Amino acid sequence: MLTKRLAMCAELVSGDGIACDVGTDHAYLAAELLRSGKCKKVIASDVAEGPLRAAKKTLDQTGLIDRSEIVLSDGLLNVPSDGVTDVVIAGMGGETIAHILDKCSWIKNDVNIILQPMTKISFLRKWLCKNGFDILCEKIVCEGRFFYTVIKAKYDGEIHELSEFEYEIGKFDWNYDDVKAYGRFRYSQLAKLSKQVEKIAPETSDVYIRLMHEIKIKCGYME
Repeated sequence: MLTKRLAMCAELVSGDGIACDVGTDHAYLAAELLRSGKCKKVIASDVAEGPLRAAKKTLDQTGLIDRSEIVLSDGLLNVPSDGVTDVVIAGMGGETIAHILDKCSWIKNDVNIILQPMTKISFLRKWLCKNGFDILCEKIVCEGRFFYTVIKAKYDGEIHELSEFEYEIGKFDWNYDDVKAYGRFRYSQLAKLSKQVEKIAPETSDVYIRLMHEIKIKCGYME
């Protein structure tokens, strides 16, 4: 069974053809995409031999190896592009994800991109917008006491601009309970940070206060 964050990644895969799971680890996501019938083929790639051995074992045990391609690759550098409709990059830092995308030219060829950054999420949003990628939607997944952001994007060559709030907090549909719970979590974080820096960096404190105010508007959170 997939974790909630990987299940959300799977949900956002288009199902139009071949999906590439970058940094596949045990290939649980790749296996689920095949098992469910969402994809006719998957490419499971990783930068190290160890995870690829684990991926092959998973795909062998589930009887899905004949519809899989296992590729040793630093990011997408060695991944064949033919027929790839979706690329999933999950469980990495935002800067690493941006670096992987920056080094791949064919990612711009109408490929559906699903990203699940663990850190530097605002950096990744800014990089995507600056480099011609449209953020189509974002989802929040609550797993235990942790929140994970999943981003769906596609290259269109246009420079995109988000609001200060969207860059820092996210481009979400605020009608969902998990998103509101995330908003309350971020509100609490920002309230503490604002207090810590209000004397030494009042401009930064003002940014936090603006973000807190918009969170209250978005999800009705009151102190």
